[in-house]
Amino acid sequence: MGDRDVDEEDEIEVRHTPRAPTEGVRIIGAEEAQAAIETGQAAGKRPDDELRFGDVPPSPEGPRPPVSFPLAEDSDPSTAVPKPPPVAPTSRGTTTGAGEPGPPAADLPHWTEPPTGEVPRILPESDDASAADDDIDAWSSVSSPRWRDQPGDWEGRDFEDDELQGARDTRVGALADRPEHSDLYSFDEPETEAQPSAPEPPPVRASSRPRPPLLDDERADGGGRNVPVAVATALGLGGVVLLAAAAGPGVLLVVAGAAVFLAVAEIYNGLRLAAYHPATALGLVGTISLMAAAYRNGEAAFPLVLAMFVVFGFLWYLIGVIRARPVPNLSVTILAFAWVGFLGSFAALLLKFPHRHGVAFLLLAIIATVANDVAAFFVGSRFGRSPMAPAISPNKTWEGFLGASVATVIVTVAVVAAFGLDPWTIRRAFLLSLVVIVFAPLGDLCESLVKRDLNLKDAGSLLPGHGGVLDRLDALLFVVPATYYLVRLLELH
Repeated sequence: MGDRDVDEEDEIEVRHTPRAPTEGVRIIGAEEAQAAIETGQAAGKRPDDELRFGDVPPSPEGPRPPVSFPLAEDSDPSTAVPKPPPVAPTSRGTTTGAGEPGPPAADLPHWTEPPTGEVPRILPESDDASAADDDIDAWSSVSSPRWRDQPGDWEGRDFEDDELQGARDTRVGALADRPEHSDLYSFDEPETEAQPSAPEPPPVRASSRPRPPLLDDERADGGGRNVPVAVATALGLGGVVLLAAAAGPGVLLVVAGAAVFLAVAEIYNGLRLAAYHPATALGLVGTISLMAAAYRNGEAAFPLVLAMFVVFGFLWYLIGVIRARPVPNLSVTILAFAWVGFLGSFAALLLKFPHRHGVAFLLLAIIATVANDVAAFFVGSRFGRSPMAPAISPNKTWEGFLGASVATVIVTVAVVAAFGLDPWTIRRAFLLSLVVIVFAPLGDLCESLVKRDLNLKDAGSLLPGHGGVLDRLDALLFVVPATYYLVRLLELH
């Protein structure tokens, strides 16, 4: 074997050695290429008549299509496709679900033809040719939107009255004016007819012996008042007043000031219970100050203290001591002070008279007022029939007023005649009794008016059987100022 044969064998061995995965592009021989083709790793040579990449395909054979795109800019799209020849209609029709022949099928135009504007009939044709016209006439009666482009077009109304109100025979719901109820209310409970009220029995004339009917819940024992307790309380208060009068004007002033102070506190408390916010502290201080100033300086103290009270009342709400509405609350503050504190301070003016005359003036006024109150209570509870002010105090009767008037005159004159309260005389005592007859029931009614407005039964509960202190001073608050001016009028110094 020569050197050439050895080289060829070495070359074949090299050729059949497996390629490394990282082998790049190389030139192979014919044997290696044939082996790759046989194993499917490479494709064979294409035939000469097969198109290769980049070759131009031959022109299509057969007839040309009727449409060639893109069209020219001036061409009509509707003429791009020639119309096909018309097809003769066939007599073949549709069949119904039962297998019977139905109506002939409608011929549809070609999709390239322009629309005809025809609307298919939905409802079946009626035998009456006028049915369609009637339907059109019915819809034509309803107004429709109108085009307005001229000034005269706005003169007409948008709706007719009949359209808004509706015909009377077609009104329903809230517009219906039928007098009878519909079936919707057939299950409601039937309305009961108003029963005629029973005729009132004729008034029965009673003799003068039986007791007359009492007003409200008024009873023989005093309308719910515990009479024994009330009498005991009254006797205790009377004893305190008599002892203070015997001690002198200074002691009686202290007792009167304490009573007025408690009465003012009760009315301010009643106002607070009625949802008001009065300046209670200011009212209490003002009351004591006015009584002390009146006893020291006389009538000159009244305008000064009253003016200062009003000014300080405004400041009370201005600086926010009480954060509440100033108008109603300041008003009730001044009202309580003027009613109880101002009128009660006239007791200090009476006690200012020298030689203990002031004690006689105030003491006789208290005795006359108590006599009037007690007589009005007992006579009214026994014989009361005609109310004086039924809307304010139903228990106050004219019979009680007459009985109290007689008792007041008798008691006042009798006390002066028996004890000789100087400078009172019988004539002057009679005049005082007339003043008490007028002003005592007036003060009582005024307190009832305030309590009814505040929804209070009693002003307080400090005095058992009587209520509050204000309930016992209500008449004196009007009698004491009237007594003071009676003394000034009679010049009793």
